[in-house]
Amino acid sequence: MSELTRSQNWSKGALESVLAQKGKLESKYRTLCMKMPALIHQAGLVQATVFMLGREADIGKQFIDDLAKVYGGFDDAMLLHRIQEAPLAEYMALTHDLSQVSLWFRRFAQIELAPAKENEREP
Repeated sequence: MSELTRSQNWSKGALESVLAQKGKLESKYRTLCMKMPALIHQAGLVQATVFMLGREADIGKQFIDDLAKVYGGFDDAMLLHRIQEAPLAEYMALTHDLSQVSLWFRRFAQIELAPAKENEREP
């Protein structure tokens, strides 16, 4: 039996995290999932992470914590420290990787979680 690729592991973890939010604050979690890839691209990884942690404290922290666990098996504080202290080459790699992980979250949130409003526009 072959090992899973990084992308397969990320997709599996993202699906599990998204499914764990069903029946909870799923529309708020979905909103964060939908916005994170574009936010990383537009603002940068550190700014996007800090912004999400500041959003509706509990759900933002939960989302970043889930993102960190799926990416590297650590928590939100460890992720933030790692990206703040990373040299440029590592920061660029982290940005690319976490952007890819956040795309998995967005894909599964679109499928599995209820939208906040009926007229919510999909990116």
